[in-house]
Amino acid sequence: MKALVYSRSGKIALEDRPKPENTASGDAVVRVTHTTICGTDLHILKGDVATATPGRILGHEGVGVIDSVGALVSLFKKGDHVLMSCVSACGTCAFCRKQMYSHCIHGGWILGNTINGTQAESVRTPFPDMSRYHTSQRVPTKRSW
Repeated sequence: MKALVYSRSGKIALEDRPKPENTASGDAVVRVTHTTICGTDLHILKGDVATATPGRILGHEGVGVIDSVGALVSLFKKGDHVLMSCVSACGTCAFCRKQMYSHCIHGGWILGNTINGTQAESVRTPFPDMSRYHTSQRVPTKRSW
């Protein structure tokens, strides 16, 4: 699959990467249909985010279609259309129980930072039951303007 990869400060590259797989029973793999760049990606590109190491696929927001789910995922199934939030939350740690999801000790802002992100044809997303959202209708694949 094609992916936008952070190479080093000031350098990114479009690379071929293996399609991701679920590595935990609470994961989902999403086929990305739409993604976007935000200011945080630009900070990574400048080399300002030490936790985003060279070789990391960028991106932490997007829309897509569930391709596969782990055994513990209960709210999603293959074919569901989803919105991927920039924050992944386990739902069980002390911060999640206080609804402070960005501070989740098992997640937080990890997509495109400490794990591969959404600037790719597919992405492995942890904790989808807490961090992904069903879309009420398919997001158009073509611009209408």
